[in-house]
Amino acid sequence: MISALNLDRGQQVSVKYAENFTSEEPYKLLEVDEAILQELLENGLTIKGAREDEAVLCTSEATYAMKFVSTSNTVLLVPPSKAAKRVDDDVAKCDFMEEGEEESKETDVGVVATASGHIELVEVAPNMEKLKALVSERPFRDDEMSVDYEDDEGNEYIGRLYTWDELSASIQASDRQLKEELKKLGAAEIGKYWRTIDPGYMHNLLEILLSTAIQDDWSFKALRESVVLRRLEADGFPPQVVLSCLETFGIRVHPSGEDSSTSHGTASVGEDTPVWALDEGRICGQYAKVLFSAKPKWRMDDFMEEWRVITPSWMTPHIDMLRGEALVEKVGMDTWLDEFSSSLLPTRPDARFSALFRRRSKWEWEDLEPYFRDLKIPGQSLEAMLLKYTRKSQPTPTSTPVYTAR
Repeated sequence: MISALNLDRGQQVSVKYAENFTSEEPYKLLEVDEAILQELLENGLTIKGAREDEAVLCTSEATYAMKFVSTSNTVLLVPPSKAAKRVDDDVAKCDFMEEGEEESKETDVGVVATASGHIELVEVAPNMEKLKALVSERPFRDDEMSVDYEDDEGNEYIGRLYTWDELSASIQASDRQLKEELKKLGAAEIGKYWRTIDPGYMHNLLEILLSTAIQDDWSFKALRESVVLRRLEADGFPPQVVLSCLETFGIRVHPSGEDSSTSHGTASVGEDTPVWALDEGRICGQYAKVLFSAKPKWRMDDFMEEWRVITPSWMTPHIDMLRGEALVEKVGMDTWLDEFSSSLLPTRPDARFSALFRRRSKWEWEDLEPYFRDLKIPGQSLEAMLLKYTRKSQPTPTSTPVYTAR
């Protein structure tokens, strides 16, 4: 405050209401840490939310709820010294001063408004509920290669297309969180619009990628991104879609083979171009989805037999690859597989656990764990969420724990 008002230590000031004082609290105080303050000053921050939403503040990395905290004492707001307006410029100076006494500096500080509290930021999980619906309105298909995206009224396709700016304005999430969720959804930026890929188109692309790798003698553990993009683009596949395929079914590694799956980047033609290793579990899971799309419930033995037939011969499908995609259930003497994908569950913890307990009233840990391990709520561990939303019963120390709704 001393520096803001350009005061010296020990200097006396008079605090008075300025002529333009208002009691309507036109200013809002925001409490931030040093990192958020620097981003605010350098790049600015964004407040997001539709009319029916609670407003959130987004930095480039995180999302924060905005909570108003009242104070017991009213805060007086005064402008910095350069903008301060003296309440009374004609304050009389003392005519009588003792000999040798220096004239004291006296300044009048004008209070322009008051504040009864401040806004506190609490980091929260981003609201991604409607993102999937937006980018899935018009999935990319193989018959759209010649579509003029700018002439949306002149084509037969139903559903809107959304640019990055439109998605960023609609979704209450930081840019980093939005990019991560788009990647998780398998969305790609095609013709400046973000959209998911039609499942049939993606499956066809995967099969062509596998057959091309065999034909060109590529290593499934070291696919050079620039080579793959160039080769499949010649076959009519947009580079953005091919890259989405690599991200969906592979893990990005350095040319030396070191894992760098958390890094982000685009293809380059040089020696440092990213290298991808195809993931057997993800690919086998894709072929399992083909079977489930034809029939959502299978006898275990029938499913495993069909799965081994349609999966590439050099891969070995295993039931553990379906954790989080299907449930194993005993019905009489038979064992059944029932499709139940975690990707279709709500992202909010309360809604997620409600959906799980609607599906089953009791869960064993091995079955439950795949359906909430992807929940990442700031300030809440998975153990804390289990305590909040479930009851754990275990008759004996060696028996399998069972979870029910709290």
